[in-house]
Amino acid sequence: MRIASFFSFWRLRAAAHRLPEPAHVPRPVLSSGPDMPKQDARHPSEAYSRLKVRFRDVGRMSGVIEALGRDFLTAMPEGAYKSRLGQISFLFRRMHEDLIDKSVYEDLEEAINHETSFPGQWDEWDRANLREMEALYLQFCHVAPELWEKKASMSYEGRRVHREVLAANDWEAAKDFLQEQIDLHKAIASARRSARPRSSGNDSGHDGEDRSLYQYLLEEHMPGMTVAEVERLFDGYEKEIEQIIPAVLERQKKSQPPVPLRGHFAPEAQLWINKALLKVIGFDFSRGGLYETGHNPVEGGTPDDTRLVIKTADSRNFLDSMKSTLHEGGHGLYIQGLPRKEWRYQPVAADLGAMVQESQALLVEMIIGRMPEFFAFLSPRLEGLFQGIGDPDLQAGNLYALKTHVQPTVDRKNADEVTYFQHVLVRFYLERDLIEGRLTLDDLPDAWAEKMQKYIGVVPKTPAEGCLQDVHWFVGKFGYFPAYALGHMMAAQIYQAMERDFPDIRSQVLRGRFDQISTWLREKIHSQGRLIHYNALLKDITGEELSWKPLLTHIQRRYLKLS
Repeated sequence: MRIASFFSFWRLRAAAHRLPEPAHVPRPVLSSGPDMPKQDARHPSEAYSRLKVRFRDVGRMSGVIEALGRDFLTAMPEGAYKSRLGQISFLFRRMHEDLIDKSVYEDLEEAINHETSFPGQWDEWDRANLREMEALYLQFCHVAPELWEKKASMSYEGRRVHREVLAANDWEAAKDFLQEQIDLHKAIASARRSARPRSSGNDSGHDGEDRSLYQYLLEEHMPGMTVAEVERLFDGYEKEIEQIIPAVLERQKKSQPPVPLRGHFAPEAQLWINKALLKVIGFDFSRGGLYETGHNPVEGGTPDDTRLVIKTADSRNFLDSMKSTLHEGGHGLYIQGLPRKEWRYQPVAADLGAMVQESQALLVEMIIGRMPEFFAFLSPRLEGLFQGIGDPDLQAGNLYALKTHVQPTVDRKNADEVTYFQHVLVRFYLERDLIEGRLTLDDLPDAWAEKMQKYIGVVPKTPAEGCLQDVHWFVGKFGYFPAYALGHMMAAQIYQAMERDFPDIRSQVLRGRFDQISTWLREKIHSQGRLIHYNALLKDITGEELSWKPLLTHIQRRYLKLS
């Protein structure tokens, strides 16, 4: 439903968040010219032109926050910790206040009326940009600025808390912070829910929509996705994969087990090969970089400043840092490929959310980065780099066997591709129940162990192996976990389309030629920004909306050798 239909309902609610009227200052205006980027071009709707200026400035502020956040994770001295938290949380509050200012409300109403009255003066990009402006306003306008300020501060604080409690294996020390995160995000979700009118005579929701608190957190990470759709996709895939896992494990028994990695792999050499791989897949180091940190890997950045962050390399296993590099590299390609030249800082230039982000990361890391052809390309380079010519550990077949070995484990980050879905399923059920009040933190360790036993067949021995292992809840990412499984489904579906469009993709990977792959992704997905929503994008590329079936086909082909 468009925002104009809500205005009469929202005026009193939105008024509570408005700032006092400032002294009159001439508002910046846009210019016009044949070669001017759409970001700066004047539109027939003066209200929309003003909105573009407003959102351009909000986008710049968001870019500053991203830069400060990258610095927080990499180069910031420890002594700057508290002041940096204050800087980031202040900027989040200021950005929030700018988005819910009275003038934004009024200009949106006027621009929407103009689009309705003069549709011929709006092209598809301007219409999409106005739609995304509206969506951003609705996301922010019902939540008090102090909640967003606290959310930002606790997000960055949560990284440090997680690092400390994980190292100490201290669940009791973690509970108070996690409870505060849960309470904060329930308050944010409640504010959004209370602002939506209920349909008369129907207390279960408005027009049949899901009004659970978890839904409001899920859609923050995956716009347009619903809990019901997640459950439908998960239910369909779960029934199939639980039948396949025993067959995969039985088939694996008949194969020679891989040779474990041995020896010392110098971290500086790992960083060198990781940067080299990023260059091969098309990452632009003039607009980004690769950094190691004691924190968990994290996606993010801007198209002009895409600093990828991975954990400091383990000298005993170069495959772990390579995995993180390929994963974050997929994120980085997406970010760098967004439509920055024409639409820099505008909402339409943003990515499509966590699911599409993870699809790009998992396409590079899991689908392409675990092909036998990829390891055939990689192996001779590793032999030279690590001075292991003829070393059986570094042979292409052994590397492929190591990365495709299926073994149920308590560790999500090191889970194999086949059982990874079960790890996401466990977390989806648990975080949903935490937010909905059906599960308490006191009961979480036991509930975690129970679901791990049910879905994966293993039980964590310590909190560090169980509910402390992930950083997501500590940084407030409730509703993000499903994006990994859905992104894996989407990645498999996209890869099927890539195989259709250039059937020699495997031989290209074998030769280390990723230019056609990266160009295809940039044209089909990255450069589209938020022009259309994810299902429309998938339908354009693959002919179908999101489905779990291509992922099942991929698993059967790779692990059961079924055609």
